[in-house]
Amino acid sequence: MNPTNILAISGSLRQSSTNSAALRAAAEAAAHQGIVVTIDASIRTLPQFDPDLENAPPATVLRFREACERAHGVLLAVPEYAFGIPGAFKNALDWTVGTSALYRKPVTVLSVAPPSRGTRVREALAHVLTAIGADAIFRSVPVADAD
Repeated sequence: MNPTNILAISGSLRQSSTNSAALRAAAEAAAHQGIVVTIDASIRTLPQFDPDLENAPPATVLRFREACERAHGVLLAVPEYAFGIPGAFKNALDWTVGTSALYRKPVTVLSVAPPSRGTRVREALAHVLTAIGADAIFRSVPVADAD
């Protein structure tokens, strides 16, 4: 039997990101259960979304979409930035609109923000993930200081 394959994507570009660290910890813990968690850093290299390129998207976009499609599920950890979704991460989601990359895909959004923060990004992600057709679940793991 093939192991469960989870694609993990951090919404932060920061090298010392708490969100990225949470995904690395999840990947390590999952490995002990025979679950493969692959951390994808495509948001760093995806071009800005351009509807004129949707019919023939760049190779980086195709690889990102294929990684999403191959995964049994997706794990996201996204910080709130300016009361919303960080631009590079929203751009990645925009490249999946109108595709089957995340449609009906189980997507868990892990929030590692302090209890008083992160509400707006969760609300914004709920709207976007609904528009994409993903089956989203939100989980909070409060921390003292996160990005």
